[in-house]
Order: sequence, then structure tokens, then C-alpha cells
Amino acid sequence: AVVSTQSTGAKGIIDQFSTFLIDCDGVLWTSEKAVKGARRALDALVKAEKRVILVTNNCGRTVSSIQRMMDEILGIPDIPKRDVITSGVATAIYLKNRMNIEKEKVYLIAQDAFSKTLDDYGISHFGLGPQPFRNTVEWGEFEVDPSVKYVVVSLDPDFNHSKLTEAYLYITENNAEYIVPDVDMFYSCKRGDGTRKIPGTHSVQAGLSAMVEKAPTPIGKPSRFIFDMIQEEYGPLDGGRTLMIGDSYETDMKFGFNCGIATALVLSGNAKKEDVEGFERQPDFVMDDISGILD
Repeated sequence: AVVSTQSTGAKGIIDQFSTFLIDCDGVLWTSEKAVKGARRALDALVKAEKRVILVTNNCGRTVSSIQRMMDEILGIPDIPKRDVITSGVATAIYLKNRMNIEKEKVYLIAQDAFSKTLDDYGISHFGLGPQPFRNTVEWGEFEVDPSVKYVVVSLDPDFNHSKLTEAYLYITENNAEYIVPDVDMFYSCKRGDGTRKIPGTHSVQAGLSAMVEKAPTPIGKPSRFIFDMIQEEYGPLDGGRTLMIGDSYETDMKFGFNCGIATALVLSGNAKKEDVEGFERQPDFVMDDISGILD
């Protein structure tokens, strides 16, 4: 159900918009279990011939794994690859098309799926997996590879002091560009009938950001880079008829605000009903879950 709305339009939500940008985790599924009403909502959008683009900050999944989840969790096969945009894909496009990366290397702090995404775009990178602890003598002898021009930092289960230090050296001694595919403070996971918040990617980035005293280049939501990238790669969007649906105020709603498009916050993931009143700017719609677009 729609909990609240800032819209004064008489039309239903589906009729008001031609393009729907939809987050995945916390909106379509939580802990790989379908959110109630998600399949009905997507079916209604397809029936109404709306353009649907999945936009996720989760670069720990490849596009093909999200396509598989759409099939296995929601029973919706054959989602076109071009309609799934991860922050990992957006980062690869940024490096390839914006920065024209060729022989330069990327130091990558991330999960295996992100590595595969960069491989798909032919981008040379290293840093995946565990790294041994080095003492101060070893760091004093460490040679900084001058070909490393980019440091990309995402969630990494093997993150440790060695990775932090190596990233720091590339940024401070090589002047490597510091790139963050997403800045999510929290992720949501299912707990009983509700959800639980756990630390997100920002927990890995915060220490490095504080030390290098250099603002990173943001790629994922709430940066508008993905919105601009979609239009450059796949054609223009009508901003006045585009709706962003997500479960995070800090990423999804602020992404919508930054792009000048309408916003719908769902309460099936990170955001809770009691949080809404304290927001500095209200979303256009607040719904219990994505099925609220059917009201």
C-alpha cells in the first residue's frame, strides 16, 4: 500500500510514468527471498509496456547472476542484459569510455563478481583475494607499481591492513584516482518477519577516505553518473516521466533527487516507517513495498 505521497496527480502511479528505475536488494528480494508483491508489480509494468531498468549498487553480483535471480526468485526469465545496471558495470564503463583506460592498471578491493565484470570489459586489474600481513620493514621496501592509475574500493571479505596500505600508497604516491562504486552505509538482510541492517561498503572505504584526504570519484547511487550513463549508452530518458523505486533514502532517494526524477521509497528493506518523518526532503511516494505502485 502507498503509505504517503507528495504527488497531487490524479493518475495511478503506473500511468504517471514511462520508465521505472528499480533497485533490487530490499525492493525485489531480501536475503534472496522475494518481497511480497514484487512479481505482481513487475508483471503490471510489463503489461503496461513500461520501460523497466534494474539499477543496483551491488557490484558483488554480475549481471548474469542478477538475471538468474530474477528467474529463480521471481520466476521472470530473459531480462535483457541492457536492462540490468550494476555499479560494477557502471565503473567498468567509466574506466573504459570516460577515462579511455588501456595499459593502466586498476588496484581492486572487491569481491570476485566485480573482478569478472572488469574482465568482461578487458580492464587489467589485481588485488583480489587474501593478502598477507606486512611489517614496517616490508612496507619500507615495497615498490609502488607506476602503472597503477586507479584504485577501486568496494566491499571485500578479504579486506585487511595490507590492502588498505597498498591502496593508500597508490593514491598518495602515484596520484591514482580513487573510485568508489557505491557508498552504501548499510545493507539489509531478512530476520524473521522483518529485516536487519548490517554495515555496507562505506565501512571499508571510511578509513582510506580519512587517510588520503582526497574525495573519491563516486559511480553508483546517489551520484547521477548511472543516470547519465544509461542515456549515453542506451538512449534518452524522459526525466519528467521517470520514477526511481528503492529502499534506501541515502542512496536511492538522493539519486532520484540528484537526477531530477520522481522517487518512491519502499519500506521492505533499509528504510523504516518511523524514519520517514525525519528526512530532510520527502520522497514523492512512500510504500510498504513495491506493490504499492498498483494502488
